[in-house]
Amino acid sequence: MSISADKIIEKLNLRPLTVEGGFFGETYRSNVRLADGKHSCGTCIYYLMKSNDYSNWHKVSGDEIWLYHAGVPAIQMLLFPDGSRAERIIGPDIIAGQVPQSLIPAGTWQAAALISRNPADWGLFGAAVFPSFEYADFTIGSGPELAKMYPEAAGRMKELGLN
Repeated sequence: MSISADKIIEKLNLRPLTVEGGFFGETYRSNVRLADGKHSCGTCIYYLMKSNDYSNWHKVSGDEIWLYHAGVPAIQMLLFPDGSRAERIIGPDIIAGQVPQSLIPAGTWQAAALISRNPADWGLFGAAVFPSFEYADFTIGSGPELAKMYPEAAGRMKELGLN
């Protein structure tokens, strides 16, 4: 890639997302507050992964939409509350089955990694959460524990390095 991840991080003023992995910067937080007094209507961030980064297992209590912006696509694995699972490649090649947006329903476990792990690779995404993202609504997951809960996904989790 002609531009480095570090240059994008600098230009977008991103900072490390230590608990999940990667880099982020909040770009939007609605001023409209919900009746619960804890949430606004929604939030949006930039999210960048370098070649060695992962979006580690986590879930949020709101619906989340990942958006592809630039760079290398990511493979996202979802573990749904009903025991089913899905994989999506979030990227620009719609003809090849990639999707530029991925809806993650509230309460769904998710993790992601770039589809290419070359040292100079990076992927830039957006993530919007409705109602707003709040750290109190965020739960980090353990790959080994999730593999026990979703045994049919365990092998694929290992293949993708999401364990």
